[in-house]
Amino acid sequence: LLIDTSGSMSGEPLAQACRVLEALVDTLGDGDSLEMIEFSDAPRRWKRKPVRADAAARRDARKWLRALRASGSTEMRAALMEALAPLRGESQRQIVLVSDGAIGFEREIVADLLTRLPPASRLHTVGVGAGVNRSLTEPAARAGRGVEVIIGLGEDPEPAARRICARTAAPLVVDLVLEGSALVEHAPRRLPDLFAGAPALCAVALSP
Repeated sequence: LLIDTSGSMSGEPLAQACRVLEALVDTLGDGDSLEMIEFSDAPRRWKRKPVRADAAARRDARKWLRALRASGSTEMRAALMEALAPLRGESQRQIVLVSDGAIGFEREIVADLLTRLPPASRLHTVGVGAGVNRSLTEPAARAGRGVEVIIGLGEDPEPAARRICARTAAPLVVDLVLEGSALVEHAPRRLPDLFAGAPALCAVALSP
C-alpha cells in the first residue's frame, strides 16, 4: 500500500485516504502479507519488509495510518521505485496507490510502471478528493493492469475497498493477446485481465 502524505493531502483528503486503507487492511487474513509506504519528500516504510497480516499486525497498521500527518512535496516516483525495487520477475503483488495525483510528471510514472512492474503483479489507484488528477490515476491503473477508483471527501470508503478487493481476486483469464492480419496497434499496450461480469476494454487501429 502506497499513501500520499504530501501537503496537498492535508486535512480531510489524508483522513479519507487513511479510511480507505484501513478498510483494505481489514479485508486481510493471516495468510496475507502487508507492506505500507507513505511518501511526501521521501518514502518512509511502516516496516522494513512485508509482514504477515495477522490480527496484531492489522491493529498496528491501523494505528500507524491514524498517526500520519501531511506535509512537504510529492516525490511519488521515489516511492514507486521503493515499492517496485524488491520485486522479481515472478513476483505476484497487488500494489494500491492512494493519492490526489497532484504531480506534474505523470508520463514518467506510467513509463516506470510499463518497464518495471513484474508481469504477474498489478497496480491499482485510488484518487481521493474533489480535484483528483485523473491524468495520473487512470493511465497508471491501466499501465498496472489494475483498477482506478475515485472516492470523494465524506464518501463511505467500504465500496472503494470492496471494488479493489474484487480486482485482487483471481481473474478468469490473464495474459490476453490481440492479433490478426488487420491489426496495426492497440491501447493499452498491456491488455487488462478478464474478470467475470466486467468487459476488458481496449482501442484498436486496423488496416483498411
